[in-house]
Amino acid sequence: MHREFVYVGDPVPELNEQEHAAFLMNIQKSILLSLEKRKLLTHSQRERCLVELEKQYSREQKSRRRA
Repeated sequence: MHREFVYVGDPVPELNEQEHAAFLMNIQKSILLSLEKRKLLTHSQRERCLVELEKQYSREQKSRRRA
């Protein structure tokens, strides 16, 4: 069943990568899981994407620690 949701609350805050990296990564993981569930990705494709996301996230964390 298709449902549409409309946000009617306060303005949505800006999310920047530095402050919200873990949150944004979880959103990306959720998208990948949804694509797999809808059979738009295979299990191995999703796993490979998750590995790449983890690599990217860890590189960003290391570069922030150096700064």
